[in-house]
Amino acid sequence: MKKFLFFLLAPVGINAYSQSTPRMDFENYNPPSTLVVPEHKLTSAKFPFIDVHNHQFEMPDMDLGTLIKDMDKLNMKVMVNLSGESGETLKRSIGNVKSHYPNRFIVFANVDFRGVGENGWSEKAARQLEQDVKNGANG
Repeated sequence: MKKFLFFLLAPVGINAYSQSTPRMDFENYNPPSTLVVPEHKLTSAKFPFIDVHNHQFEMPDMDLGTLIKDMDKLNMKVMVNLSGESGETLKRSIGNVKSHYPNRFIVFANVDFRGVGENGWSEKAARQLEQDVKNGANG
């Protein structure tokens, strides 16, 4: 005679775990590493690189020499500043870069979204971006 094993299954839609079972979610999952290898901390890139996402809000008036020293320590060849703003602020950033380190920075303009949706906003924003590009914005 064959023996059969029967299991009690929870009905569909009912949590099979008790409410007292702790949840293992992403925020709480932090297992200790078991990897044991020699440590080699890198302080500089092997090859020159471009940082394509940076925010330098003080670029119009800052001493770029300090930033260049930090970039050189990392072997960063070029930094892209995505926070160039627009208008006069952008012109001052471009002027600072061109007069001190013209080959080390790329400055992007930003759209001013104040008043978005108002009559004429799109045309005004487009004109400002055109002017920013003429003033030296790279993106």
